[in-house]
Amino acid sequence: MMKKRYLPALVLPAVLALSACGAGGGEAGGGGTVNLKFASYNIPNAAESIASKQWADQIEEATDGDVKVSFFYQESLLSGSETLQGVADGRADIGFVATAYYPAELPLSNVAGVPFVTDNAEAQGKAFVDLYETNEDLRNEWESQGVRVMTWAPVSANIVAVKEDAESLDDFKGQKIRGYGYVSEALSIAGVSAVGISQTEVYEALQHGVLDGTSGASLDIAADRDYQEVAPHFVDINYGNYAVTSIVINSKKWDALPEATQQTITEISDGYLDLYLAALGDMEVAACDELLDAGGKVTIFDDSVTEDWADEAGPAIRKIWANDVKATNPNVDTDAFFSDYEAAIEDQEGKSDYQSAMARCAARQ
Repeated sequence: MMKKRYLPALVLPAVLALSACGAGGGEAGGGGTVNLKFASYNIPNAAESIASKQWADQIEEATDGDVKVSFFYQESLLSGSETLQGVADGRADIGFVATAYYPAELPLSNVAGVPFVTDNAEAQGKAFVDLYETNEDLRNEWESQGVRVMTWAPVSANIVAVKEDAESLDDFKGQKIRGYGYVSEALSIAGVSAVGISQTEVYEALQHGVLDGTSGASLDIAADRDYQEVAPHFVDINYGNYAVTSIVINSKKWDALPEATQQTITEISDGYLDLYLAALGDMEVAACDELLDAGGKVTIFDDSVTEDWADEAGPAIRKIWANDVKATNPNVDTDAFFSDYEAAIEDQEGKSDYQSAMARCAARQ
């Protein structure tokens, strides 16, 4: 559990309608089959992809084949930065959305990137489930985009992968480390030269000395991209979780489904987070294997090492987040929302026995 909590510092890229097989119409339960296109920027064996396929299979089985989902991975239909709009305008029916791609459209949801709140992925995911049900501002943020959130999937704690061993934040000062969003802001406050480049460019940049390290990734993502080959020292800097993702459906497509079908999908979606966390746990074990097999090392900074940084960066980024929200919706009470967010996380942490991936990996070395 993070100890810092802060009070305010102030297959074809085409539009698909719900289509029917045969002459029975396009609504499930009405004599036809609803075919839905799912756009994901992920690879097929990512934790989200595995859980989403299980979720879709359960929906197909529970609806006796009336609802079928076809997957389009690795940006073959929509890129990560256009999925939200692409689902809203019908280029896809369902999409996997990373909120960090949409700081202007989804500023409230990007509270997930405010550091030093939690490193408990289970608690954060369940907190968003609770808030989406109870907080009108959060729900309106998504529905105003023309989509409905079906599930939430948290991203594990942010790490820094560097070429040389590190014992404190001082070891990062002056280094060029990849970051994005609030991660970059926090690194800059720590004296790091934060570099904003795409995750796809990081490996080569590390290999050729353009970067000294990379952040804005969790253990599983870093290992999946083979960063242990060029930056084998993985460091938990106590930033905590840095993003949240979700599965969304086009609002009109959802409204066109019969009520019984909606209820079935909703009930199955309630179990998605468990599917995702199980798949993520397996990926994290494999990631640890890859890191240790490559001769890499896990370092977890003690709270005392990062306390001063947290005291400065936590309130500063909390203020940046609040300003981002106000720029889009000045009527939102950001203090009240952040308090609700913290309270939801604290409640879920009290029910969880989750241990971070880095802690589990550190215990194995």
